[in-house]
Amino acid sequence: MESIIKTVNLTKEFKLYKKKPSSLRYIKSYFSNKNSYFTTKTAIDSLSLEIYRGQKIAVVGQNGAGKTTLLKVIAGLIKPTSGRIKREGEVIYLAGLGVGMQDELTVEENVYLYSKIYGMDGAYIKEKLDEILEWAELSEFRYSNLNTLSSGMRSRIAFSTTRYVNTDIYLLDEALSAGDANFRKKCFNYFENNMNSDKTYLISTHNLNFAKRFCEKTLWIHKGQQKEFGDTESVLEEYLNFNGS
Repeated sequence: MESIIKTVNLTKEFKLYKKKPSSLRYIKSYFSNKNSYFTTKTAIDSLSLEIYRGQKIAVVGQNGAGKTTLLKVIAGLIKPTSGRIKREGEVIYLAGLGVGMQDELTVEENVYLYSKIYGMDGAYIKEKLDEILEWAELSEFRYSNLNTLSSGMRSRIAFSTTRYVNTDIYLLDEALSAGDANFRKKCFNYFENNMNSDKTYLISTHNLNFAKRFCEKTLWIHKGQQKEFGDTESVLEEYLNFNGS
């Protein structure tokens, strides 16, 4: 089986500043005694992982465990502090449905804008526009400004648009909470019928039912470290019984 993502001792650290820079005196003292101005937080700690083409992997863990950081490093959005990472093929990072949309633009205009964020061809989206709006159940709002819609309706537009993204590796960061319960069920049904066996999915989620339903393996991250990686049912059972220490 072909490896499509591989990390070796992957580590990502961030500086947490204790003091706010405010003067030239601050800058001089900062360079003479840096350690008094920040602490270092390790978001990902020596994580080694190998994922194969076509696998569907859930990533679980408490808030702040390092799930988003891991996906961003794999996507190439941020650089690791140390360690190695290898990717084969094109990758796209889907997070925060609707981020980048503009309130003063219409729903239709935002579909074009959002598709551009993910590198989709404008002519192709024009051809699919009616389908996108219909699937989102928002055809009647086509020429309405985005600021007249609820946050759930915005997420529906975003999710419906991203269904047309085509790449080798999909990194989804809590991108499955679009709309109300009925629409989320519709999203789940879409994944069930359209997850391509040739594509690789790495999905950060708090929705354990989704992980059980769609992901054959689960990566559990705790305080930046790999706690478990294996069969979804067994990993989630341990995760649910974990006391958090």
